[in-house]
Amino acid sequence: MNELHEKVKSALAEQDGNFIHIHNALEKLEPYLPIVPAHLDDRDVVQHIDQMIFRFMKIRDGMGRRLIPLIAEAIEADTSEMTFIDKLNRLEKFGLIGPGEWNIYRKIWNDLAHTYPEEKEELGDAINEATAIIRKLEATFLKMRRFCQEKLG
Repeated sequence: MNELHEKVKSALAEQDGNFIHIHNALEKLEPYLPIVPAHLDDRDVVQHIDQMIFRFMKIRDGMGRRLIPLIAEAIEADTSEMTFIDKLNRLEKFGLIGPGEWNIYRKIWNDLAHTYPEEKEELGDAINEATAIIRKLEATFLKMRRFCQEKLG
């Protein structure tokens, strides 16, 4: 259990740092929200957008690749045969993530990753979706954090 505790502690600390950076980026983007295609031609705005996108992706990936599997392992002793969907379902059962919530983050991640620079309207929409959902993503992370603190000490 000690090894699991250390892995969870590391995963939580990683996300804490990512949330600090994403909030800094959002603070700098605030005057420009909602993002419109013209903002994508402003170098300073794009720099803050890039930081926000990078941190959004790091948070989503860190939660999906590290934190969610570790929490599932804390809930159940053997998760080796569980798919990611099974692990999400376990977290849903414990009220740590809402039904279908992860699919929203996945869709936004895909839109950010696979929208090309010339598709300014679509890219602006994806950026606005990401900025609008960050508070919900953070609330979910904080639920997971509390669960880990209660379960693992």
